[in-house]
Order: sequence, then structure tokens, then C-alpha cells
Amino acid sequence: MHITIEQNQVIVHLDEAEVPAFSAMFDTLHDKIGVSVEFRDFDFGDMTALRTLLPIHLCRTIGEANLSENPFATMSLYPFWKYGFAFGGESALALDLKIEDPHKKAVAADEFGMGFCAWAMEEIFDCDYWADASSLIEQGMVVPSGSKRPDFVCGFADGSLGIFEAKGTTGTSGNLSGALAEGKKQAASLTALDPISQRVVVGAALGGEFAKVILLDPPGGGDAKPTNLSADMVKRAARKMRRTIPLDETIFRGPGMEITLKHETLRKGKNHGWLETKGESAEGG
Repeated sequence: MHITIEQNQVIVHLDEAEVPAFSAMFDTLHDKIGVSVEFRDFDFGDMTALRTLLPIHLCRTIGEANLSENPFATMSLYPFWKYGFAFGGESALALDLKIEDPHKKAVAADEFGMGFCAWAMEEIFDCDYWADASSLIEQGMVVPSGSKRPDFVCGFADGSLGIFEAKGTTGTSGNLSGALAEGKKQAASLTALDPISQRVVVGAALGGEFAKVILLDPPGGGDAKPTNLSADMVKRAARKMRRTIPLDETIFRGPGMEITLKHETLRKGKNHGWLETKGESAEGG
């Protein structure tokens, strides 16, 4: 597989051996699948509900969340290739542990955890924009309390911010207790000049036959040191993450096949990267 950009299109060139896997994956990529979502310690009380997601959306958030600083936006295509098998033909998401390299389960857990966190910010909390918190910290703009830091900062329509920490695990037990406890400290490590309306730890537990997302609402700022974090700062970081040339569609092309993804297929107007239209194309629909 190699990727080129030609006349406002991303072209993914597949060899003969890769075509069957991609073809099978795209058969179900636009079909919603179920994921159990559990809310813990939120004001409305604890509850668990079945939510649906589009695999095409989760693939994009996995790629974007894990390659946030990469200027080559087309690289966020990699989750389609790496994790396409996880989207099977079933009604619920399940990570096939027989296929996943046992030596890379930690990588899969981390990448899915980050992807589910970004998915939750967009779909469940309806954020307007989000950025990787580490990029703000590394630029010296924000200093967290101690060595702990969250994964993401997002912004909402009312001008407030959200602080999100991602955790993930694979395996049949799906035990995230220790990671969630650690995540509470990370989600509480930043304060901001603008109001923080949400602090959330997002845990993704992926077993052989299930996927469960746990949303934990930790206490507020606590002993976190004041920082200069602001909504404007996060907006700038979000734009920098997604600085790319406008592209109209992505084409998967191989011997005897061609599959086209229109970039306005999902979350039109959110401007989150290669899967979304940009600039004039977004306005024209």
C-alpha cells in the first residue's frame, strides 16, 4: 500500500493481496455498531446505555488522536488498515484477540483509548474543537500540576473548556479500575482562564466479544496550579493540528476495484482532517 495526492484526491494504492481485506472492511464501514457506554459520578447519577457509532468515525478519531502533530493528514488512514478487522459484520464492536499481535496489545489499547476519547468528545459531549494537551504544554503555554497531564483539551459552543484523559485496555477482563483512578489525577491537573465545564476520564475496554466505554467525572481542579490556558489557545492548537491542503475525496484503488470516500460523508463542517471537506468545498457541500 502506498498513498499519493493527485488533483485534490488522496489515492490509496493497494496491491492484489490487500484488496480483499479492504473490500470486506468497507462492506460494513458505514453501518452503525453498538458500544456499551457507562457514565460514572455524573450529576445525573450513574447509568449504562448502548450507544451506536460509525466505524468510519472511530477510525478517523483513532488516527487523528494518535497522530495529532503529524502534518501529513493522510496518515490518519492507518486505522482503516490496522484495525479494520475489529469492525467485523456483527452488531457490536469486538477486538479479535486472535488476530491482534499479542506483543502489540498495549499499543492497540492505547490507540483505541485515545480514539474513543476523541469520539466521546465529539459525539457524546458535542465539542466544537479539540487539541492534544501535550502540544500546549510542550510549547510552554500551559504548566500542569506535577508530572501528570491530561490527553486532550476541547472547547464548547458556550466558550467553556473540557479536560479529557484517555485510558484503554484489551483482554477478556476489561479491568480499568487502576487506570481510571490515575486518570482522575490527570484530568484534574489543569486549570484555565476560561471556565472548565467538563473533566472526564474516558476508558475503553476491548475484549474478545465486547467493547465498553466508561466515562468518569472526577472532582474539579483540586490542588491544580493556575495556568494561562484559554479557549483561544486551544482553538489555535486545534487549527494547527489540522493544517492540511483541501481534499475532496479519498480513493482506495487496486486491481479490479475502486472505493471512494467523500470527505463530507461524516461530521460535515467540523473540519477535523482528511475525512472532512475543507474551505470552499465544505461551504459548497
